[in-house]
Amino acid sequence: MNRFLYFSRGQQIGIIVLLVLIVAAITLNALLPRLVPSPAADTDSTFVAEVGAFEQSLRDKPRPVWQSPFEARPTERAHAQSAPQPAELFEFDPNTLDSAGLVRLGLKPYVVARIAKFRNDGKRFRTAEFFVEFCHLSAEQGAQLLPYVRIDNRPATDKPQSTDNKPKKAYTHIELNAADTATLQQMPGIGSGRAKQIVAYRRQLGGFTGSEQLLEIKNFPPDVYAKIAPYLSVDPSGITKIQVNKASVERLKNHPYITFYQAKAIYELRRAKGMLGSIDELKTLPEFEGYDFGKLQPYLDFREVKYDYKRK
Repeated sequence: MNRFLYFSRGQQIGIIVLLVLIVAAITLNALLPRLVPSPAADTDSTFVAEVGAFEQSLRDKPRPVWQSPFEARPTERAHAQSAPQPAELFEFDPNTLDSAGLVRLGLKPYVVARIAKFRNDGKRFRTAEFFVEFCHLSAEQGAQLLPYVRIDNRPATDKPQSTDNKPKKAYTHIELNAADTATLQQMPGIGSGRAKQIVAYRRQLGGFTGSEQLLEIKNFPPDVYAKIAPYLSVDPSGITKIQVNKASVERLKNHPYITFYQAKAIYELRRAKGMLGSIDELKTLPEFEGYDFGKLQPYLDFREVKYDYKRK
C-alpha cells in the first residue's frame, strides 16, 4: 500500500480504473447466464420435438406390400387393369389392312409403325402365329386376335384384280419424242420416276431415233420394254442436232454417245482443218476406232458455219 502512494496521482487513478473494469468484467460474466436464457436449450428441445413428430408420421403411414421387386406398383396395376380392350375384333389380313384398321384392333401405335415398315420393305406375314409373335402381343391379346387373322397366300396371278385402281387408258401408239411424263405413265410398268428418266434421256440425246434406245437408260427393265414396245412410235424429224463445226467441247461431251476424249479430238481436228465436211473425217481419229457411227450420225450436223477456229 505504501508503494501505491509513491505513484503519481494520475497513475493512481489509472490503476483504480483498471481494477474496477476487471471486477466489473468478472461480475458480468458470472451474472450473464442467469439473466439471459440459453438459446441452445430451446433449439435442442424444438429439434427433439420435430424428430419425434417425423418418426410418428412414418409409423402411422401405411406401407405398400409388393410380392416381388419386379411386380408392378399399385398405380401401374390399376392403369393396366383399366387399359382399353380392343375396340373391335374383325377378320383382317395383316398384309393389307391399313394403319387405321390396325389401331381399331387395339394395337399400339409403335406396333403399327413396325408393321408398316415391315411391309414397306417388301416383306409379308405368312402365318397368323408369326404375325402375333411379330407384334409382341400378350398371351391374352394374341389369343383374341389369332382367330380373326386371314392371310391370303395365293400367288399374285390367282388373286382377283383390285377394283380400286383406275383402268389404264388404251393407246394404239405413243410417239416417244412428243409424249410428256403423264402420257408415258399410262403405259404398263411406267411410273412417275421411270417417265422422268425417259424424258431426261430424250433431252440429253436431242430426241429418240428408235424406241430401243430406252434400253440405254440405266436400269431400264427389258421386260418392261417388251411390254410397251408395241405401243411406241418414233418421229425423228424433230431431233435436235449438234453443229459439229461450231459446238464447244462441253456441248459435244454432253451427248451420251460422245466421250470427253472424243469431243476433244473432234475439236482439235476442227481447229487443224478449219472445217469438217462429213462424219467420215471422224473415222480417222484413233478415239473413234471401232465406233458405231450409225447411232451417232443422226445427231450430227456438218453444215458450214462462219467461224475462224485458228484465231482461238
